[in-house]
Amino acid sequence: MELPDDNPAAIPPPADRDPDPTTVPVIEFLSGRNRGSHEEIAEPTVFLTINEIGGLSIIPVSKAVADEDYPVRLQRSGDTYELEVIAPFQVWVNGEQVSRHTLRSGELLELGRNGPMARYRIYAIGRIPLRTASHAFYDCIDCARYADGSLVSRSGRLVAALAGELVTRSTVWFRILVVVLLVALIVSTTYLSRQSRNLEVRLEQEASFMLGISEILRRSEKEAISREQLSSLRKQLEKRVDALEARSLATRKVIAEASRSIVFIQASYQYIDLASENPLRYVLDSNDELIVTPFGPAITLEGDGPLVELQYTGTAFVVGAPNVLITNRHVAMPWESNPAHEQFETMGLVAKFDRFIGYLPGVDKYFNVQLVAASDEIDIAVLSSDDAMLEAHPLPTALTAVQPGDEVLLIGYPTGVQAILARTDAKFLDEIGETDALGFWTVVEKLSASGLISPLATRGIVGQVTRDAVVYDAGTTYGGSGGPVLNLQGEVIAVNTSIMEGFSGANLGLPIARILPFLQQSLESIKSRE
Repeated sequence: MELPDDNPAAIPPPADRDPDPTTVPVIEFLSGRNRGSHEEIAEPTVFLTINEIGGLSIIPVSKAVADEDYPVRLQRSGDTYELEVIAPFQVWVNGEQVSRHTLRSGELLELGRNGPMARYRIYAIGRIPLRTASHAFYDCIDCARYADGSLVSRSGRLVAALAGELVTRSTVWFRILVVVLLVALIVSTTYLSRQSRNLEVRLEQEASFMLGISEILRRSEKEAISREQLSSLRKQLEKRVDALEARSLATRKVIAEASRSIVFIQASYQYIDLASENPLRYVLDSNDELIVTPFGPAITLEGDGPLVELQYTGTAFVVGAPNVLITNRHVAMPWESNPAHEQFETMGLVAKFDRFIGYLPGVDKYFNVQLVAASDEIDIAVLSSDDAMLEAHPLPTALTAVQPGDEVLLIGYPTGVQAILARTDAKFLDEIGETDALGFWTVVEKLSASGLISPLATRGIVGQVTRDAVVYDAGTTYGGSGGPVLNLQGEVIAVNTSIMEGFSGANLGLPIARILPFLQQSLESIKSRE
């Protein structure tokens, strides 16, 4: 018979014959207070029962109580014992319920469901080995395997049993080794947990980064013009523009004179890595097509793919001096409105203008624009330009404050290039539609060369005036930020700043009185540089 690997002293039960005087049957207790100990079976007949504390007891016939009903009897049979259930009781041997069974060395006994467990073994006399860690381990495994309950409960039982064996039955040095291993496990688990969290944070940052790029690209795409849009723009926007201009009943002279000082801002910027000075680029596949992720186009700081160029338009006007412009801070520094801008800065990316130019009505050549100063308190920025603007006339500023009920004019370039194209004739649209001149920069160059760049003027009523805001109903939309708000004398009373969300037809302007101190400071700074 094959002997268990962990018990070389165990011997198999032979065929029916007289007991071998050189062997001894043993019951090893695997549960209860006697766990880890054993008891030899000396008499031919013994009883197994569950004691008052729920443990297993071995009762020899000589000590049995006559009126007591013992559930299990072990009767000597050759070198082993035969197990017999003699009462309404459940007994499992190696996980199988039995009523009668000839025991073999190494078999696992369980009295009652989830009752006490023991192992039956036959050893050579004088060769009963000490209980080792290997014994304890396999005994705990078997107890958990044949126990009732779910996998989770049995796993918990296994862990608890192993822990108890290690704590109570192992040597001091073995316990020290276990503690060291546990500490190492905790340290490694903590390290891996931190690494996992760092990875999660990095993935979140990457997702935020991609979403931010997608958002600013979406905004930039508003300026794009397709061939299919040209014909519909002429029909759809022309009516809208005509309606807006029809509302302007102010003196034609005021609108005409002021319009010559309203600048069409056209710009693009990139994100540059401070460390490498590399710009963001799109990632192309083997067919030179953009790779698109669930968060937007794939971008990188490496390779030679197309540059990520973020394009936009806005409005500014000449004030204070022929080469000085005023606009909104969010027009001069558009990246600050990007929700992912702070995340980009954290990653070492900075926004940098690739091109920053302006156009004046009636001037067929663009001029370069530079940022002089941007206020940290109000949404205002001062710009300067080159010699191309020396012919421009600064708009006058109002000396008296505007009042609720006053009529005002709002002049600017709402909807950017699209609104300008909508006011051109069919011949011009057909000409650029037949060429490859539909790019962001080339379309505006064509418009300027043809003398077609001019602002829109709308008329409204002032609803409310405070120290920091003028509320009026003159219509505008994106692209109109930074334009002047004029009284009917052609004087600047405010700078158009924003649209009131959720309040149709209401816009906000920053009063000129709040702007003049900052403008004067900027003018002095420009003179000192000259």
